[in-house]
Amino acid sequence: MRVLIVGAGPVGQVFGHHLALGGAEVTFLIKPAYAEDCRRGFTLYALDRKPPQPHRFAGFGVITAPSAAAGVPWDHIYITVSSTALRAGTWLAELAAATGDATIVFLQPNLDDRTFFTSIVEPRRVVDGTIAFIVYHAPLPGETRFAEPGMAYWFPPGPSPFSGERATDVVRALRSGKLPARRVRDVTAAAPFQTAVLYAYLAALEDAGWSFAELRRGDRMRLAGRGAAQAMAIAGHQIARRAPWRIRLAARPFVIRIVLRLARRIVPLDLETYLGIHFRKLADQTQAGIQSYVAHGRTAGLPVDAIEQLAGFVETA
Repeated sequence: MRVLIVGAGPVGQVFGHHLALGGAEVTFLIKPAYAEDCRRGFTLYALDRKPPQPHRFAGFGVITAPSAAAGVPWDHIYITVSSTALRAGTWLAELAAATGDATIVFLQPNLDDRTFFTSIVEPRRVVDGTIAFIVYHAPLPGETRFAEPGMAYWFPPGPSPFSGERATDVVRALRSGKLPARRVRDVTAAAPFQTAVLYAYLAALEDAGWSFAELRRGDRMRLAGRGAAQAMAIAGHQIARRAPWRIRLAARPFVIRIVLRLARRIVPLDLETYLGIHFRKLADQTQAGIQSYVAHGRTAGLPVDAIEQLAGFVETA
C-alpha cells in the first residue's frame, strides 16, 4: 500500500509510523524548509509502555510539492495539517488533481472545513475521520522520562472513528499497524458538536491560565457551558441535525468537572501543561473555529453572546 501523509507534525508522524508498521510504503509531503530534518527520521514514544522506549521511524519518502505526487498510484492520502493551513494557497487543489482517484482522509475539525474540502476534492474520494489520540513534542517542561526528544503519544480508550464509502480500507490499514480505528456510520453526525464543546472549554481554560483548579472558580465553567450550548445549536442549524444527547450531556459543567478529575488519574501525562502548549500552537485554528460559530449564529439569528466572550480569551499570534 502506498500512503502519502500531508504534514509531518505530531499527528502526521503517528499516522505515518503506524501505517509503516502495518506494511505501508509511506511518503510525507512537506514544505521545502522542513525536508532535510524530515529525511533524518523521527523518534517516537508510545506512552502505554513504562518507561517509554524510543522508536525510530525512518526510511520513508519525502516530497516538497503537490506536483511531485503525480504519477504515483497512491492508495491513501492523509491530510494532517491544521484548518488554517488547509486553506493556505492552492496546494489542496493541486494535490487533488495530481493524485487521480486516491482516497483522501479528511481530519480537520472546524465547522466549515468539510464544505471547503469537498468543494475541491470529489466527495466519493473522501473518508472522514477524527483524531482520538494525544501526541506532543516530548519532553514537556519538567518531564524526565525520555532518553531524547521526540514525539510522545497515547491512545486512550476508544478508537479513532472513520466513515465514508472507502472507510473500511482505511480502518484496515491503520489496524494493521496497531493504531486503534473503527468504521462508524457517519463521523460528521457527531464531530461538529464535539468540536463546539472542545473549543468553548478550551477558551475558558486559556482564560484560567490552563489551570483546572482556576477553571472551576468563578463563572468560567458556566460561561463555557453556555458557549458550548450556543455553538452546538449553531452547528446543528448548519448541518440540519441536533446534537446527540450524549454530547449535550457531556457538555454540561458538572460532567466536565468529573471528566477533568478522572483525566488526572487516567491520562499518563501532565494534561494541563499539554493542553496549554498544544493549543497555544493551534490558537489560529481555534479562533477561526470559534469565529465561524459567531458568524453563522448571527446569520441564523441565534444567540452568540457567550461564544463571543469566549473568543476574546483566545490569544493568536
